[in-house]
Amino acid sequence: MVPRSARVGDMSFARLGAAVTAAAAAVALVGFVIVLGALPPTAAAGVDICTTSGPVAELSEVQARNARTIVAVATPRGGRVAAQIAVMTAITESALKNLGNPNDPNGTQLPNEGWGYDHDSLGLFQQRPGWGSAAQRMDPIASTGLFLDALLEVRGWQVRPPWVVAQQVQRSAFSDGSNYLVHAAAGARIVDVILGTSAECAAITGGTAVALPAGFTLPAGTSPAAQRAVSFALAQLGKPYVWGAEGPDSYDCSGLTQTAWRAAGVSITRVVGTQMHDGVATDLEHLLPGDLVAIPGGLGTMARPGHVGMYIGDGRVVEAPHTGDVVKVVSLKSYIADGVAGLRHIA
Repeated sequence: MVPRSARVGDMSFARLGAAVTAAAAAVALVGFVIVLGALPPTAAAGVDICTTSGPVAELSEVQARNARTIVAVATPRGGRVAAQIAVMTAITESALKNLGNPNDPNGTQLPNEGWGYDHDSLGLFQQRPGWGSAAQRMDPIASTGLFLDALLEVRGWQVRPPWVVAQQVQRSAFSDGSNYLVHAAAGARIVDVILGTSAECAAITGGTAVALPAGFTLPAGTSPAAQRAVSFALAQLGKPYVWGAEGPDSYDCSGLTQTAWRAAGVSITRVVGTQMHDGVATDLEHLLPGDLVAIPGGLGTMARPGHVGMYIGDGRVVEAPHTGDVVKVVSLKSYIADGVAGLRHIA
């Protein structure tokens, strides 16, 4: 990859930094949703994800859509930090446009939003053939998945300077990552705007993804304690799963449920096996927000469940899934597809 100053010149990211923050409250943004399930390690074309829609200050409609797609794919796999690194990189590489390239005949027949001329690089991240097929590199969802595959392999990527990590992934002509540093603040602010809005989900390629709809509220009659527990759990979205963790920066499954209920002033036990004796038994027909839903999980059984999540209402569960994933919301139907080991009403 080489300098792309000619390509990024059509968007004033020098002005974008201050304007995004200043305009965030005033712009009619259509907003934040939760993506159902982590995308597979390499998101392929045609994967159903759920993203937000609407304008972002000083981005064109095309650029805003691409930024929202990147955030929707990156956040479930690596949280806010991964989304910021990915958006920053795409700003630098393509000015958030899905660029074709006449030097790669395989990509010239695919839909594009402009042309780049850097070697045979394609797409939002200007990926060369070694990254994947032309179809993958020209697909915003798949190319973001390819980028994340490489990002998540970088040791200490969460705590190192984002521009240094981006350089290690992209291997651009700027060995110090200074080309990415120029757009680091803008990338962070764009992600903050996207994640800070709230409205109905717009599915990109289909209707299987489920999200919190506009104005999502807990059902009438939800106890004050359950309201606090669910609100706390949802505030942890995007934080990584770490076995044995109880917050504030990471959680395992039962650590999330225990800490959420502790925030609500209710004490429950620490591990899945004992949480299945906390509160009182309930059933699917009477499931309420805040109730615990235990399933076998990867290492458990129906008799000895290995995983627990929290029902939040409207057919959804918030969970801390497993190593390599993050706190997220999934549909109850998919969550219990392999059976229900226990349901407990806490308060």
